[in-house]
Amino acid sequence: MSERLKKIIMFSLFLFPTIVYASGFFEEFDMPVYSAIFMEAFVSIHMSLGVLKPLSEVISPENSKKTFWTLFAIRAAILLFCDFFVTTAIAMVDFFGVFIGVMIVVPIATAIAKKKGKIPTVFQTISIPAKTPEAPTAVTGVELKCAKCGGVLQVTDKFCGSCGAPFDGNNVVVSAKEGAVIPQPPKQKVLPSAFDPMYILPEDKLVELFIEKELKKAGVENLTLIPSDALRRKNLLNVIFAILVFVFVSIIFFHFPIYTYLVGLIILLIFSIIKNRFNIMKYLVKQVKSRPGEKISNIVMSVKNTFVADTSKRTGLVYLLVAAIIPLIIFSTPKIIYEKIDGGYGVRYYIYGLTNMTNVTIPEEHNGEKVISLRGNTFSNMPLLKTVALPNSIKEIRGQAFYNCYKLESVKLPSNLEYLGGGAFANTKSLVTVELPNTLTYLGGEAFLNSSIEHITLSENLTEIRGNTFENCTNLISIVIPDSVTRIGGHAFYGDSKLSSVKISANSKLSEIGSSAFRRCSSLTSITIPQNTSVNTRAFKESPTNVQRYGSSLYNY
Repeated sequence: MSERLKKIIMFSLFLFPTIVYASGFFEEFDMPVYSAIFMEAFVSIHMSLGVLKPLSEVISPENSKKTFWTLFAIRAAILLFCDFFVTTAIAMVDFFGVFIGVMIVVPIATAIAKKKGKIPTVFQTISIPAKTPEAPTAVTGVELKCAKCGGVLQVTDKFCGSCGAPFDGNNVVVSAKEGAVIPQPPKQKVLPSAFDPMYILPEDKLVELFIEKELKKAGVENLTLIPSDALRRKNLLNVIFAILVFVFVSIIFFHFPIYTYLVGLIILLIFSIIKNRFNIMKYLVKQVKSRPGEKISNIVMSVKNTFVADTSKRTGLVYLLVAAIIPLIIFSTPKIIYEKIDGGYGVRYYIYGLTNMTNVTIPEEHNGEKVISLRGNTFSNMPLLKTVALPNSIKEIRGQAFYNCYKLESVKLPSNLEYLGGGAFANTKSLVTVELPNTLTYLGGEAFLNSSIEHITLSENLTEIRGNTFENCTNLISIVIPDSVTRIGGHAFYGDSKLSSVKISANSKLSEIGSSAFRRCSSLTSITIPQNTSVNTRAFKESPTNVQRYGSSLYNY
């Protein structure tokens, strides 16, 4: 196995602890698969430029392009595997991985490479002149002769005694006397003070100083000029930045979780800094590094001939305005995304428009077929949504359909609704009254978690109130448990501090009340349950509840 392949494998194995970490600590940040993939694609630009590309150059300088695509493929495979089989929270790990890679992994890898002698060629070509001791004024063991007549000369002579020629370097021939030993100047230590202080600067800064000197020699002081090739690159960065802005403005209408927008803003900020740092000096440094055998003065002069006016700022502003305006036009009105399912269509996603963010009406038909389902997260994270009207053709509302709709006040639930998924109305802080139709047979856990409901009517065909269904519904005052319910799950009414009345009839089929089901219900002073109902010892913990069974004496839990 080659050394390069070993390094690639070790790098991929390094990522696996983050997968485990993501499935644990980041579990609460889990998100839909499409959101995770979208976010990972969004981060790919920065991961590629800031982490994978520098690492590929360190791992394999002679074949960095192939190594880069290998690392890119490994990362993509790990992310997709986690998205579908482990946890979509790996997208958050991937995002933080950019910062870890840029600030820790890449600098360490670069430092190790330099320590092993893999220093960039440009640094190796810079020669440092050292001061040498002056030659002695007098030498022994040598013979001085006149170049014209061959007469012997003394060091103190000013003219040749034979022909009168002046004694200078052009008229003297130096030769060693027979058997003479010419002394060598003593070796001396070269101290740091013998070098120009500029040579202790970092490599890039040193190269910039050389380039700056050559630019001044070339008479280049107009900062509004830029090489044509550099202008093309700056305009390319402007295009990429505009695309990122377009994506960011567009996702606002897709009502993703708030951290998605925070991530987007951070990415835009980072890219903006990178884009603005690209200038003529950065361009010339890159040129010098790519042409180590050529003089810096020649590189500067060749680049000078390609100077043009720097119009990148004006072009970038135009791109930015276009990128921000186009999404506003596209999403000026609400849009509904449907998916084909058995028996009709389901509403996959609702994209609210610029002109209407508060009221929603779902049609009964699409493409001539009934709309029978709301898929998961259809309206989640819409903080301005107030009212929703659903057609009676809808039979199921999947998990978190109205999650985090803080201002939702009214929902017309379908009269034929059979399924209400987990977390469907969680964190709805303005919803007061809910009436579930008698056709409903399934009510998911956490369906009304942390909601503001005061009164709710349950379906007569409901068989179970699952765990956490009404947890922390601090405004819920009373509830009637239908006779069809056989189980009340753990934490079902946990923390409902205003709940003062829970009515369970003598004919109820209730067989079990789970752990902490009515825990911390500080207003529930009494409850009567059937004879055969099993009650967990922690069901009424921290509640002042007197529990009585029909036909039996009072019993305290």
